[in-house]
Amino acid sequence: MSHKVSFKGLDERLLRGAAEVAPQLGLQISECEGVEVCAVKGDSPSIRKAENAVIITYLREHQFFRMLSFLPGVLKGGSGREEKPSFGMLCYMADMSRNAVYNLPTAKRMLRYLALMGYDSLMLYTEDTFELPGYLYFGHMRGRFSQEELKEIDDYAYDLGIEVIPCVQTLAHLATALRWPGFGFQDTGDILLVGDERTYKFIDAILGVCAKCFRSRRINVGMDEAHMLARGAYLDKNGYRPPSEVMLEHLDRVVKLCAENGFTPMIWSDMFFRMAFGGRYRVSEGEIAQEIIDKVPESLTLIYWDYYSLDRGLFSHMLDCHKKFKNPVVFAGGAWKWYGFAPHNRFSIESTRMQLDVCREKGVDNIIVTSWGDNGGEASQFSVLPAMIYFAERGFAGGDVPQERLEERCLECFGIGYEALLTLDAPNELPGVTVEIGRPVNPSRYLLFNDPLEGLLDVHMDPEATPAGFANAAKRLFKYKDDPNFGYIFNTLGKLSQLLAVKCDISVRAREAYKREDRDILAELARVTIPEIIEKLDDFIKTFREQWYAENKTFGFSVQEIRLGGLRARLESTALRLEAFAAGKIKRIEELEQPVLSFNGKTYENGSLPYISHMLWRQYVTGGVL
Repeated sequence: MSHKVSFKGLDERLLRGAAEVAPQLGLQISECEGVEVCAVKGDSPSIRKAENAVIITYLREHQFFRMLSFLPGVLKGGSGREEKPSFGMLCYMADMSRNAVYNLPTAKRMLRYLALMGYDSLMLYTEDTFELPGYLYFGHMRGRFSQEELKEIDDYAYDLGIEVIPCVQTLAHLATALRWPGFGFQDTGDILLVGDERTYKFIDAILGVCAKCFRSRRINVGMDEAHMLARGAYLDKNGYRPPSEVMLEHLDRVVKLCAENGFTPMIWSDMFFRMAFGGRYRVSEGEIAQEIIDKVPESLTLIYWDYYSLDRGLFSHMLDCHKKFKNPVVFAGGAWKWYGFAPHNRFSIESTRMQLDVCREKGVDNIIVTSWGDNGGEASQFSVLPAMIYFAERGFAGGDVPQERLEERCLECFGIGYEALLTLDAPNELPGVTVEIGRPVNPSRYLLFNDPLEGLLDVHMDPEATPAGFANAAKRLFKYKDDPNFGYIFNTLGKLSQLLAVKCDISVRAREAYKREDRDILAELARVTIPEIIEKLDDFIKTFREQWYAENKTFGFSVQEIRLGGLRARLESTALRLEAFAAGKIKRIEELEQPVLSFNGKTYENGSLPYISHMLWRQYVTGGVL
């Protein structure tokens, strides 16, 4: 049902934004026809039905669009709403550095969803995925954003009341850039050489592009996980110096460069803790030395990132440690989509529930929702909307949010229910898996790439329950494959689960038949089972490719085709080997004679949960060297 509305009191900027979100809300904007919607500035966001009009009140521009998401319900006779926001900042950080880079339609679609949910800012995490004048190889063949694209994203966000905050790296996490010619100023493979003037010329160039492309005067300059700082070329050149001293010197230079470019910087805070606690970040006791705290520039904002903690005491201690700095503190939680093709929304929400409770107690009201894409960016960009909307509703409800409310909000913002969207977690929700296990497991990823002969991950599945678990996941997912907005994501994950239902235990079945010398079963695996697996693999690749091209730039999918194509080749050669042994043409299949070891060195008793968390493809795809 479509509603015709006319806006009064809305400036041209927000009117442009309203025109962008109107179609997905079922609204038709007219200059003088339909229900009059009056927009007025006030102390808090609200929407209410007056005698002949609807009145939307907002304090900050992004709040207008959240209130607008309630308008269709009000027009249908629903009650109005007044809210008291509890977050000073609610920012979504999207990972653009792990091969999956937004195409422009996806960037704009995500911004519309963010606006309707009530987010006020967006970070695009770009290690090297933007054009940098003077550095031709920076982001080469990585799908880097042009300056025009960044400006277009910033303009679009501006009309929706959203600030796009540049999010870059100025110390570590730069391996994909530093591998190229012209980057001789590196300490180790992914860390810049502190003290080298070429390093600061490079950083100044990054800041210059950010200042040119974005309205925001805030910037996230990274500096996390620089584990080998001052231990490579820096050590050779300068001799040993405590990494904390080197870090603080570099930080001081970067903060000054930020000021020269008009920016107020923020950084991920972990290096201060790692240097104090032997490489560990999250600790339940101990404090940072006061001499370190005193040397941190006061203009810097510290981001405490924690995507894992279910331990309230540890989390509370970490916030207390951050509060002892004289710097503003931001908390960054996680909307988990970085463990493969499927998200982990339930774990994200479970950990976030406690974390936001403690943040509220400690007076930390600036929140970032990170959504990384480690090791390939395989999950859909929209697969963590349930976790994202949970963060948003916490920011407007103050306390926890009932599931019925989340169901309503998903229908209002996305046109599909909360429970339906949670089904995207299904490929990893195998029998026995719960959100309380400490860290999400990802069997839907590692069992896909588990080699059909080497089977390095055979211990980490249940041959009795896992295939049926994947088959059930496929049924749950296919239920929503015709949804007009998200059906393609459900279809992709349904195809993956369908494939895994027949593929996940192929190496186990082959080994058992080989040990029994059951040549009939081996021949059946070669002639029937493996061809079926390959057919389902081809089907999955097709749908996954369509999903990728719909959401991302084409760059980066080459990695998926190399991995999945390699899996296909291994399945083909496995069938040939099994067939040859069954026919007596070869006497041995040596891979199937090797001892079966757990991947992590642990022993699993009968009945214990065998699934693990592992995201690095190259570490488990083969025992060989890649």
